[in-house]
Amino acid sequence: MDFHTWIRFSILFLYPEPKDLSPPPLNPHPNQALHITVAFDNPEDAKRYAIVMSALYQNQQHECGYFDPIRGGGMFIYPNQSFDIPNESQDPQRALFNIYIDRYNLPKCNWELVSPYFKVVDTLTGRRALSSWGYSKDLVPGTEYKHICQFREDDFPQTCYHNKPVIDVPHYSRIPITVQVSKDSALLRPSTPGYFDTENFVKPIPHIEMNPSSPKNNH
Repeated sequence: MDFHTWIRFSILFLYPEPKDLSPPPLNPHPNQALHITVAFDNPEDAKRYAIVMSALYQNQQHECGYFDPIRGGGMFIYPNQSFDIPNESQDPQRALFNIYIDRYNLPKCNWELVSPYFKVVDTLTGRRALSSWGYSKDLVPGTEYKHICQFREDDFPQTCYHNKPVIDVPHYSRIPITVQVSKDSALLRPSTPGYFDTENFVKPIPHIEMNPSSPKNNH
């Protein structure tokens, strides 16, 4: 390899050709959805606070992403984006969201729903308490559970607590809410294996015990 070829190869390795990371066309007729209701337990809280929802969608097929040797010392980049989910309810005490699993519907380089997440917003201060499910078991149809969203007078992230104790720190408000996943919701699709899953790497050679009486060991 001559010097100029080596230079061109190095540039291609360090700065891979960018791929189109824009989302695919929307499915014009989606019908597989999570129907999620988030409601204030105290009706008075609806006068000051509001509930908003977003959802992360991601392409998890490694042939549709690219490896970036610079970012983080080398990592695989999956196209992804968070989208706002409109509130379908007219009742300020409860919000209703339809989060479509089949928002996109392509056989290749499809964007799958990774996780929805909601925020309780203090409309007076602009502070937002974030809650993310992160686990598919929390999105099983028919699931219902409680959150407590705690607001403090500081610039630290505000938090909604689920299945863990609320931190005992000074606060000006704690907002209890109830989350319901409707029984007629669709089931989440299985996650697609990622680039760094085991099928992309050489499997270890199984350990073979040598027989001490073998002629190969009697030298």
